[in-house]
Amino acid sequence: MKQETDMPNLEPLFVSRIPPVERPVQRDKPLLKEIVEADRLIRASRGREHFKVSGKGLAVAVLDTGLRTTHVDFNGRVAAQRNFTSDDGGDVDNVSDGNGHGTNVAGIVCANKDHVGIAPGAHVVPLKVLSNEGGGSFEAIKDALQWLLDNGEKHNVSVVCMSLGDSGNYINDTGFPLDAIQERIRSLKAKGIACCVAAGNDYYTHNSKQGMSYPAIFRDTISVGAVYDLNEGSFSYNSGATAFSTGEDRITPFSQRLHDSVAGAVATDIFAPGAPIRSSGISNDRGESIQHGTSQATPVVAGVVLLLQELFVNAHGRLPAVDDVVQWLRSSAVSIVDGDDEHDNVDHTNLTFRRVDALAALETLSRSMATAELMAGSPGIPRTHA
Repeated sequence: MKQETDMPNLEPLFVSRIPPVERPVQRDKPLLKEIVEADRLIRASRGREHFKVSGKGLAVAVLDTGLRTTHVDFNGRVAAQRNFTSDDGGDVDNVSDGNGHGTNVAGIVCANKDHVGIAPGAHVVPLKVLSNEGGGSFEAIKDALQWLLDNGEKHNVSVVCMSLGDSGNYINDTGFPLDAIQERIRSLKAKGIACCVAAGNDYYTHNSKQGMSYPAIFRDTISVGAVYDLNEGSFSYNSGATAFSTGEDRITPFSQRLHDSVAGAVATDIFAPGAPIRSSGISNDRGESIQHGTSQATPVVAGVVLLLQELFVNAHGRLPAVDDVVQWLRSSAVSIVDGDDEHDNVDHTNLTFRRVDALAALETLSRSMATAELMAGSPGIPRTHA
């Protein structure tokens, strides 16, 4: 009998409802084969081709509104599933997505048919923690993370994607003593499982004050903000945020952000394309959806993490430490300045943040492994001694 992971008797700080995520726009069929704009900006397909990685052998757990498991983009690659909501009578095996947010997010990570995600060889484990209306409870998040601690390894889960939050705006994680969600994220990290979490979409709402939502604020997460990937015109959002024009690597006006100089270890780790992103949809088994948000940037980073993990596993037979993954992401990232060319209705920090570059991250890891082999004295290359 499998022994369940022992956890302290902790309770989550937040027991209120999670604000509903917005429903993506749905289309009956795809317009594009690949997530073209996002892929071009972060050079994911070039990285996959050069290093022969796709996320194969690994899985991403997507904590969201569920998944259209019959969509051709996920055919044969749903490793496991679990419902933590009361939808569909609380049937634990039914993760039907009546919202579309979860299917969009999962497709960005690992779609592989009509759409091609960042890590198209990976499997997906949909954990339905948000209802078809888009909201949910942090109790469901806690239970899903515990399920992963108990079951994730047998399904080869190496990344958790959480495109959700409480809409708060925090600048440190010291005010969450004995938080059960934080403790479970920390325990997953100890197993080498990276938790990628959306920084939040409420920068305008919080009057352009730096900060991130819960649980992205936890230092053991990989927190993700959003940029535009090219000029797609102007956009206005329900929060009141408005981009009068858009362009490559401009931070979106809704994306929460927290700089190293303000928050140190709990700063926003990385930015990624998040507006607008086309992905898998729920209108039918070949449907497409379009959405803007740090919710969409987060699975981009989750996909890059899967590529890095596969390259490392192929060389070492084990997952890398999450802190090493963060280092590869950040040290290879493209520098972006908040306020240099943004044209929107929010105030800017004029500080430099980092945007993910998949090819550069893989190159950084490859060089790191080569250096380590030389230092250790790799077979066929004798070490010299002074």
